[in-house]
Amino acid sequence: MLGGARTRSRVLFGALALLWPAAGLADGEASTETASYQEPLPATPVSKASPASRWASLSGSQCWAEVARRKLGVTRVKGAATGVSLPIRVTGPLEGVRFLTPGKKSPYGILDCRLALALADLAIVLSRHGVVQVQVDNMYRPRAHLPGKKKPSQHSYGLAIDLTRMKRADGSELVVERDFEGAIGEPVCGARARTELSAEASALRNLICDVARSGTFHHILTPNHDAAHKDHFHLDIARGARQRIIE
Repeated sequence: MLGGARTRSRVLFGALALLWPAAGLADGEASTETASYQEPLPATPVSKASPASRWASLSGSQCWAEVARRKLGVTRVKGAATGVSLPIRVTGPLEGVRFLTPGKKSPYGILDCRLALALADLAIVLSRHGVVQVQVDNMYRPRAHLPGKKKPSQHSYGLAIDLTRMKRADGSELVVERDFEGAIGEPVCGARARTELSAEASALRNLICDVARSGTFHHILTPNHDAAHKDHFHLDIARGARQRIIE
């Protein structure tokens, strides 16, 4: 869930100054992954033309027309889901990637149509990293609030997703809790991001920082954010958001 004290170290999608040289890996810790997560991120504030802002601003009818045009593997939910503009479920691949969501009787498998468009864009990025399947912990949580606040989380609108693991085409898995090697408060992306990482941790960071550069989501939270996110990536879009954050 998006939240946490704002005094924590936050990595904005600003142009990150290259103030520190990248540290070399210690003996025996060499990673087979190129540290592309250390590359600078796009500028903030977020453009209204970014994918995240474009999808978040759509009406239900506009969204459904785009879903139909792209032939995404989703179906509409019968009845209403409080807080969700146009509730749907994922029932097939999105741009070739399978999203394993909670079962059809679970509210956690519901999402807003607009999030489905963001997930389709996410799938394109995932494919670049060899990911063919992702495990979804939840999307819609009707009473979700930011920690310690009355403000609703984007989960309460079906506009957020928590991802726990990713399966690659070679059969290997990247598990956020096991492989991310997070440290609360540390930068995730950019020149100051830690380099002494395993190949799996580097792969996860390369992936999530690539997602950040794509502008597909307004907020990305990782295990570096707080203990509540130790086992998943939180990604969301929000109508009217003015900045993009990864932390």
